[in-house]
Amino acid sequence: MECKICNSPTEIFLNSYIFEKSFLINYYKCTKCHFVQTQEPTWLDRAYSDAIAPLDIGLIGRNRFFSDLTERLLLTFFDDSKTFVDFGAGYGVFVRMMRDKGFDFKWHDAHCENMFAKHFEEHDLSKKHDVITAFEVLEHLPNPISQLAQLLENSKVFVFSTDISYRKQPNFNDWWYRAPHSGQHVSFYTAESLDFLAKKYNKYFYTNGSDFHFISSIKLDDALVKEFFFPKKRTLKDKIVGRLFGNNIESLRYKESLLAKDHAYLTSLLHNH
Repeated sequence: MECKICNSPTEIFLNSYIFEKSFLINYYKCTKCHFVQTQEPTWLDRAYSDAIAPLDIGLIGRNRFFSDLTERLLLTFFDDSKTFVDFGAGYGVFVRMMRDKGFDFKWHDAHCENMFAKHFEEHDLSKKHDVITAFEVLEHLPNPISQLAQLLENSKVFVFSTDISYRKQPNFNDWWYRAPHSGQHVSFYTAESLDFLAKKYNKYFYTNGSDFHFISSIKLDDALVKEFFFPKKRTLKDKIVGRLFGNNIESLRYKESLLAKDHAYLTSLLHNH
């Protein structure tokens, strides 16, 4: 089996169970970029009987964390961005949070009901967007290159999360992120595999080395990116004020929330029916 990222040879990495030890599958590791993929996932219909896995109890906290971090990222490096789409947006929690923060985010998900961002959908991903986000999505993709091509080609910056720490784990089989209970995680990345992906599209890969990453069309100052990911110690006052905005507190501004405007817009829709 070839690596689905860089097409290099793979080797069997693990043979283990999913679905409470009812289904035995192989995991393959790339000999070059160390990307890990399952055998062809014929079990996805079963895996997605629920779009959101019942054990995903971190959904709310995760969206809160990534919305704060994305706000700081955009205000720090991409403050001129106007158009935003959250791919694999699930129930729309992140979209709603970002709209509350003043960013005109739209929702896109082919497999889940939009509950919290109704009437703020984007169905056409072939259009150019300044920013596309995808949180806890990449590990679900059985064919990453083909599925990410459109997102990378049509965004100036692609912001995403996926855990790339599998090589630091003492035992991949026992790693919680393998998600054997749901069978939904079929692709496991490394910094090397994501950097390969960025270079394939002539872009630049940046990461905190763990779970938050972005791929940019423009090269950023490495020192500034490092400070963004790993801010230096600050005074208590700076920590309170800079919790969201890092070093560049004075140069950044809060955006006006879209909450009131969205409420007026949705009210007008109701009145027109």
